[in-house]
Amino acid sequence: MMKRISSVLAILFAVFAIGTAAQADTNENLGFMDWDPVAAQEAISNGERVVINTWATWCPFCKVQRRILSSLLKTDPDTYGDVKVFAVDIDDSDAPSKIGSKSVSKTTLIFYSGGAEVAIYKGNKTEEMAGFLQ
Repeated sequence: MMKRISSVLAILFAVFAIGTAAQADTNENLGFMDWDPVAAQEAISNGERVVINTWATWCPFCKVQRRILSSLLKTDPDTYGDVKVFAVDIDDSDAPSKIGSKSVSKTTLIFYSGGAEVAIYKGNKTEEMAGFLQ
């Protein structure tokens, strides 16, 4: 009887852990916006700080990059509170094949400030991301 209870509890904990990990990567939980080309272009044209995050749900590097960016933005709301992140799931049927002149690929962050593209970044270093947001 104890083995059955232990087995059932183990399964429940595993299901909860998987569900929690999946929820943690949602755009909403990370503070990102779903891809909206009109809103993104408007924010860029208005000179706002914008990051376009292209990623794929199956890509572990993408998930790490997204978590690092989200954590950076949340660490200092006074500095980064105005940054808008638009996330493009490259496997989504509505995903563009290009953003500006760039082909869309996974694990890419495109930084904009003052209406201009500042950097295209494929890494996962917090300090480098912070530098592109200045």
